Amino acid sequence: MNIVFMGTSSFAVLVLEELLKMEDSNILGVVTTPDRPAGRGRKLHPPPVKEKAEKEGLVIWQPKRVNAPEFVSVLRGVSPEIIVVAAYGQILRQDLLAIPQWGAVNVHASLLPSFRGADPIRWALLRGEKETGVTIMLMDEGIDTGPVLAQEKVAIERDDNYQSLTEKLGREGGKLLVETLPRWVRGEISLRPQEGEVSYAPVLKKERAKITWEDKAFDIVNQVRAFYPRPGAYAYYNNTRIKILKASLKEEISASPGTVVEVSPRGFVVAGGEGGLLVEEVQPESRRAMSSWEFCCGYHLKKGDKLL
Repeated sequence: MNIVFMGTSSFAVLVLEELLKMEDSNILGVVTTPDRPAGRGRKLHPPPVKEKAEKEGLVIWQPKRVNAPEFVSVLRGVSPEIIVVAAYGQILRQDLLAIPQWGAVNVHASLLPSFRGADPIRWALLRGEKETGVTIMLMDEGIDTGPVLAQEKVAIERDDNYQSLTEKLGREGGKLLVETLPRWVRGEISLRPQEGEVSYAPVLKKERAKITWEDKAFDIVNQVRAFYPRPGAYAYYNNTRIKILKASLKEEISASPGTVVEVSPRGFVVAGGEGGLLVEEVQPESRRAMSSWEFCCGYHLKKGDKLL
């Protein structure tokens, strides 16, 4: 099976790793997004999939516009039998989708039609979902609207965050893909339309990571989980910006939102709009990550102080 893989993020790397283990397959090349400036020096950094593809010695393409006629011609020239897409970042148009004999198959990190869009893992965590999953879908020109080849449910544990849930879903998605592709090519799978309530998961802006203490503590804890490790849910203490890296729910708390109501070696407890949260790990601006107790000792945070 001659395959072109399209992907960008760490989720896509996990899918690619499983695909590389697949028997009787040949990855003709990897399509990913261009290198982008990042960090204080604004140096160009490659996307995670490019780094993985380089280690594996794979052919790499980084078109600015994947649907540009000149790049569509490149793909026609390599004659893929199937295109596999995972968290790539661009919508594929019909000229490109029509190239492979078996179509373009997408590995999506939700149980479609729930959380269609570019950020399904964060949205599932923000909403406090207890279950999500992966969907293998035959692509059309819509945004995650194509028919389903296979789905697998994945539980969201209380201590899951964006990093851990991405790992789970990427591995599960890759395994399900490897099981599904041969069956699809052999004609053993009947396509089925997506069924159920539609919801959307657009890209979340960094500003959404700022904590509003008037929100319910349940929602703030989910915000911490959804934005770990980057960009990190954050607040301010004495004009110092601090990322809150780990927190858990403390339901029986009643105080003005943002007020520190308890300090102990376990961490510090902050009141939300309803309930409170135990902050267990933080990272002050331009400093390393540290336990909340270490932060309290070093920055003199005490009961009655307020976070903004």
